[in-house]
Amino acid sequence: MTTTRFDVLIAGGGTMGTAAAWALSKRGVTVGVFEQFDHVNDLASHGGHTRIFRHAYSEGADYVPLMRRADQLWVELGELTGQEVVHRVGILEMDAPGGSHAKTARVAAQEHGIAYEWMTAGDIRKRWPAFNPPDDWEGGYSAIAGFLMVEPALRGMADLARQSGKATFFEQSPVTSYGAEGDGVWLESNGQRYEGDRLIVTGGAWSSGLLDGLSLPLTVVRKVLAWLEVKDPAPFQPDIFPVFAADTSDGEIYGFPIHGQAGLKIADHHGGTVTTPDEIDRYADSVESERVFDCLAYLLPGVTRNVLSASVCMYTRTPDEHFIIDRHPLHRQIAFACGFSGHGFKFATEIGEHLADLALKHDAVPYELFRYDRFI
Repeated sequence: MTTTRFDVLIAGGGTMGTAAAWALSKRGVTVGVFEQFDHVNDLASHGGHTRIFRHAYSEGADYVPLMRRADQLWVELGELTGQEVVHRVGILEMDAPGGSHAKTARVAAQEHGIAYEWMTAGDIRKRWPAFNPPDDWEGGYSAIAGFLMVEPALRGMADLARQSGKATFFEQSPVTSYGAEGDGVWLESNGQRYEGDRLIVTGGAWSSGLLDGLSLPLTVVRKVLAWLEVKDPAPFQPDIFPVFAADTSDGEIYGFPIHGQAGLKIADHHGGTVTTPDEIDRYADSVESERVFDCLAYLLPGVTRNVLSASVCMYTRTPDEHFIIDRHPLHRQIAFACGFSGHGFKFATEIGEHLADLALKHDAVPYELFRYDRFI
C-alpha cells in the first residue's frame, strides 16, 4: 500500500472541511482533503444554492462575535475570487403571537450593538408591500444581513486552497478507516494510506459513523426546499425584498428573494423526518410543503402554491441545536466538527479558522458553547 504524507488530513470535504482547508493553506501547511462525493454535490447538506446569514442571532448572543468574523472572511473570499458570494439584502424576522425568534434576535442585537429596527405589522406592510403580516405580529430588520451563494463559496475556498500549492482535494474518496499513531495520524481511502501530524473530521450527516466511538447525540432529519411561482416577480427582487424568517404556528418559515433561478425559495426550519444519509428519500413531494403554503397564503399573498422546483437536504441536529466542535477526548491530534443543526453554513469561514487553531495550536481552547463533553 502506497503512503502519502500531509501536515493535516481532513476527512470530509464538504462545507466545514473546505473552510478548514482554506484556513490551513493560508498558514502554509500541507493539507489533504478526502471527500466521498464530488467536491460540490447535491447529496450532502450544502444543497439548495443559497444560505441566509444574519448577525442578530436568535440562537444565542454568543454566536454574534463568530458571525462578525465569518462576515469579514466571506467578504475577503469574494474579493480574492472575484465572485459575488455575499448578497447583503437585509433580513426581516417576524413573530406571530407566541413566537420568539425576532424577540431573541433583538436581545442579541442589543447586547452586541447591532442595529436592529423593531417594527409593527403595519410598519412591515408599508415598507415591503409584498408582506401582509396580521396586525398582532411584530418583527425586526437588520440591514447588514442577507444571503450567501453556496457553490461560489465552496469552489472559491477550494480554489484558493489549491492555488496556494498547499492543499490537495481527493474527490470520490471515502475515508474507510483512520486513527492516531504516536504523535501523528493516518487514514485510508481507495486502498491508499495517508499520514499526517493532525486530522480534522468534518463528516456532516455521516459524522456518527466516522466518529462512532464517541456516541454523538446526532439526529439526521430530511428537509424539503421549494421554489414557488409568484404572481408578479417585481416585488420579490433582491434590491427591494429581504430574506425573511417568520416564527408562526405553521412553523418557522424562511425564504429568499428571487435570485439565480425561477421562483421564491422557501422552507420550514422546524420539523423534518428522521432518516440516515444513506437511506434518505431524495424525492421532494410538493404535498410536504402544505404547512408552508398555509402560512404564505396570508403572509405573502403574491406567492402561489405552484412548485417550480424542489430539493431535499439534511439537518444533522444536536439535542440543544448548538454545534459540536472539539478535540477527540482520547487523541488531541484529532479535531472534529459536526451537528450544525441547519444553521451552520453562515459560520463556515470562522469555523474553518477555529479548526485550524485546534489542529495547529496546542493552547487553542474549544469554544465552551460547542464542547463535546456537554453531552457526557
